[in-house]
Amino acid sequence: MDRVEVTFRNLQNSSWLEREIRQRAGKLETYCPKIIACRVLIGKPHRYNVNGSRYNVHIDIVVPGEEIAVTHSPHFRKQSEDGLRKDILTVVRDAFAAAKRQLQEYVRRRRLEVKAHTARAAVART
Repeated sequence: MDRVEVTFRNLQNSSWLEREIRQRAGKLETYCPKIIACRVLIGKPHRYNVNGSRYNVHIDIVVPGEEIAVTHSPHFRKQSEDGLRKDILTVVRDAFAAAKRQLQEYVRRRRLEVKAHTARAAVART
């Protein structure tokens, strides 16, 4: 997918991580080929625990008629021997899994597979 924008906040740019994100974003098109844009923000809080790091991943997907936002901010994890790479890949993987589920739900709604009264009841509850 060529409409992917990757931004790093409080974290050094990483070509291997950006490649991984672009590959995962490209796979999202198999669930919804009408993705207009995908913005991914990888961040690390300014202050973090010495024994483990906390990474935030925010994915913003623009599709016709809607914008899907996914934020994944897991609890602290102990760093393994692979340190940064293993920890941040886990966070990215989980965020894209959540994005995939939300895209599948969007496609179901667009295909009218969700019953109208069920969708209205869900909106009324929120």
